[in-house]
Amino acid sequence: MTTVKKPSKLSLLLRLLRQDPGELSDRILTFADFHAGRLRKAASVAPVDPAECMRQLGDALNGRLEPYLQEAALAGLERHVEREREKLRSDAAFGMFHAADLSLARLCYAVCRLQKPSVAVETGVAHGVTTAFLLQAMAENGAGELWSIDLPPLAGNSDDQVGFFVPAGLRPLWRLRRGRTRHLLPRLVSELPSIDLFLHDSLHTYRNMRWEFETVWPRLRPGGVLLSDDINMNRAFERFSERPDAALAVASVQEAKDSVFGVIVKSRAAAA
Repeated sequence: MTTVKKPSKLSLLLRLLRQDPGELSDRILTFADFHAGRLRKAASVAPVDPAECMRQLGDALNGRLEPYLQEAALAGLERHVEREREKLRSDAAFGMFHAADLSLARLCYAVCRLQKPSVAVETGVAHGVTTAFLLQAMAENGAGELWSIDLPPLAGNSDDQVGFFVPAGLRPLWRLRRGRTRHLLPRLVSELPSIDLFLHDSLHTYRNMRWEFETVWPRLRPGGVLLSDDINMNRAFERFSERPDAALAVASVQEAKDSVFGVIVKSRAAAA
């Protein structure tokens, strides 16, 4: 059996220099932002366990999230994702560590089922764990559309694996835009009438996270939900959650990932 040698990062960067200098610039800026962000202090949030997070969030949303975790559609999707993960494990174009933890994915599903969002926005897709769970919830709701922005890690066939876990039957509900959020998120936000649910899971630097939160928040409807993965990496979520129009801010530990995610509910009294 012949082993196909994967192209090096340098060869891929040189190819971008010839074919797409704009993307090369985006990747260099992303790299610089990531390393500059490592100098900032880590967050000091005190996370609760997933069950307590569900309880607090359900209270803030005037409903119960736990019943949705018992749905057959959710169990079926979890089995599908695990099967696809095994298929991909030996040939992943980029690290599986980019994938969200199932505790966050389940919460996304439950919130989406309870809130029945017309429009959800997600930054960062990778192999598409949370993407698949949000889309499955929308399919169960019979309504909704998910807009995702992703610039995949630099690898030979990374574009082919973005959203790999998303079942074919859910893809009609999905709108994927490829590129850096700095370019695409403001344009997308301006095109949408409002946003019901937002999930950040792209570049986890203080500068980028704070910018994404501030870009989306004015268009997040009162009572809408903002979620963010990996909030322990810096203090962007911690500081943003202190705003007066946040009705609830809660952080939770993840089951199989040494990380913390956070949720903010926008006050229903907030100006639209």
